[in-house]
Amino acid sequence: MPPLPDSMHTTARKIYEWYESKKEDHREHLGASLIGHHCDRYLWLTFRWAASPQFGGRVLRLFNTGKREEQRVYEELRAIGVELHTEEDGKQIDCRDDSGHFGGSLDGIGRGFAEGPKTWAVLEIKTANDKAFTSLKAKGVQAEKPQHYAQMQTYMGMMKLDRAMYICVNKNTDDLHTEWVHFNKETYRDLLARAERTIKRTTPADRISNDPAHWLCKMCDMYKLCHQQEPAEFNCRTCCHSTPVAGGKWTCHEFAKELSADDQRKGCDSHIFIPALVHGTPIDGERNFVEYFVEGTGETFKNGPAHVTSKEVAKRGRKKTPAVDLGPKISLDDLNDDIPF
Repeated sequence: MPPLPDSMHTTARKIYEWYESKKEDHREHLGASLIGHHCDRYLWLTFRWAASPQFGGRVLRLFNTGKREEQRVYEELRAIGVELHTEEDGKQIDCRDDSGHFGGSLDGIGRGFAEGPKTWAVLEIKTANDKAFTSLKAKGVQAEKPQHYAQMQTYMGMMKLDRAMYICVNKNTDDLHTEWVHFNKETYRDLLARAERTIKRTTPADRISNDPAHWLCKMCDMYKLCHQQEPAEFNCRTCCHSTPVAGGKWTCHEFAKELSADDQRKGCDSHIFIPALVHGTPIDGERNFVEYFVEGTGETFKNGPAHVTSKEVAKRGRKKTPAVDLGPKISLDDLNDDIPF
């Protein structure tokens, strides 16, 4: 007779596994929800699909809870007389910059808020744990959640609106924080410029710190790529032949063709990694390969279709760095309200 399942936690584990099985594709654009991030390198690596965030089922379920909270807030706002638009033609309200590569999807646009009854405003809904919520109420969104503030400034600028309603729900107590946010033209201009720099860069910015124990790096989605020599993912955006062009499109210079989103995700056999994404020092190269020297092992290898293919580079993982003391553990519960849905 096979052993009986554990009477505790087995069903919970199955639910978490279900969330983990629903792998989401990389976002095609540079998201407004990210543009206020503290690290230029992170923005570029995200835009270039260099690595995917790895979240456990519990955290993914937490994200889903935050997403579901939006529907409740919509209902509450309409109940108090707010005229609310949350979709256009059955889809979220999208906005993009002139390049087509930077933008996002609004939670909504509303009019009839008590702070400005006649003013149309961007609606942004977030959730936070009690500790983050208390700090938010004391300091305000600009000081406490600059990434959320940047997201709203981007939306206001792109939608040509000068106000935003920020609503944050305390996940522990159900308390609400609402804040009437004014458009800042200079901030918006700076955010557009930052996005443009990110999109046009051919190599990543420097790390915030070369210390793997730095507090801003420890919980970053790109930590293993930046500090533990984990290889970048294999796709067209990590290939030196691809370039973002106008209209939110990408082109391949090797085959002189436009790349669909599916093309980009699949990559091809002619893929050659952008050298900055390979953990080695470039020492030679031609059109169809780049040669690297690997410090520590002394080996050399060529990345190219007729040599060590990019798929092999992505699998081999390079040399692992020794384990380091990362200091006190940071709880995801302290960070989850900053992760965009």
